Amino acid sequence: MTKGIVVSLMLVVPATLVAQSHDAMDGASMHHHAAQPLSAVAKKEIDSVAKRAATLATTAAAASAGFRPVFGWIPTMGEHWVDRALMTRDKQLDLGAPANLMFSKIGGRNSLVGVAYAYFAPLADSTPPRLFDGAPAWHEHPNLAPSGERLVMLHVWLVPSPDGAFAGTNPNLPFWAAGLSAPDSGRMRNDSAFNDRARRASLALAEVTDTASIFPNLERRPDLQPALAVHRDSIRAVVAELRVAEKTKDLARWDRALDRAAAQWDAIYAAYLTSARTPQGKERMERYIDMLLGHHQS
Repeated sequence: MTKGIVVSLMLVVPATLVAQSHDAMDGASMHHHAAQPLSAVAKKEIDSVAKRAATLATTAAAASAGFRPVFGWIPTMGEHWVDRALMTRDKQLDLGAPANLMFSKIGGRNSLVGVAYAYFAPLADSTPPRLFDGAPAWHEHPNLAPSGERLVMLHVWLVPSPDGAFAGTNPNLPFWAAGLSAPDSGRMRNDSAFNDRARRASLALAEVTDTASIFPNLERRPDLQPALAVHRDSIRAVVAELRVAEKTKDLARWDRALDRAAAQWDAIYAAYLTSARTPQGKERMERYIDMLLGHHQS
């Protein structure tokens, strides 16, 4: 399979395979990343990327520049708009020319939330380019590469991310897409149990902000739809509860609602896994969800 065919497939294949101290919504356009200290050089590099990407900050501008959407919205990664020519080059070395733009809704509007650099590499090539100061880790998508190669990516978030500017995923996106504030990034870093609940809750929110965002093929199965509908109705009620808790600054109420959302995701995920018709299909689902929860191969 050639790289051109792989990129073509990326343009049509669905993604099936594959609180009172919240970060303020109005700060979503500012790139502060407290998960790990950034050097002054890295901050300057990210500022430069953000400035150059600003000319592509709308989907219309991205389309005019030759980018095209792939996969649809991936809950913790946004929707990737890909420049085919850049995707099929060798290692990307130009900070000003990312192959991917990542869009996700904030305040009901498609917003440029990050960019990504990507290239195909032989399996034996384990040395990614050093694009940013500190050499942040790249991550891989082996299922999207031709035989004998791997697809290597580096995300740069232009919005707050609890895992830092270069994380492979950003659990804040579903909260913003649902019209909510993001979870407290400090709590996520310092409280592993809260971190786990917040990430699971983010996938629950994704189930009601875009019902085809996680497993669109499964979402259409008649035998699965009744269970999904019941749990999604419960999640919509949780979204309303989270909004009230935010408005009244009731942290205990917000935490209880977050727990309910996480529990609803657990139930939906169990239904998805039960619907798998082969062990291989179940394994693909588990790998995909593991990636959405932030566990990239690197």
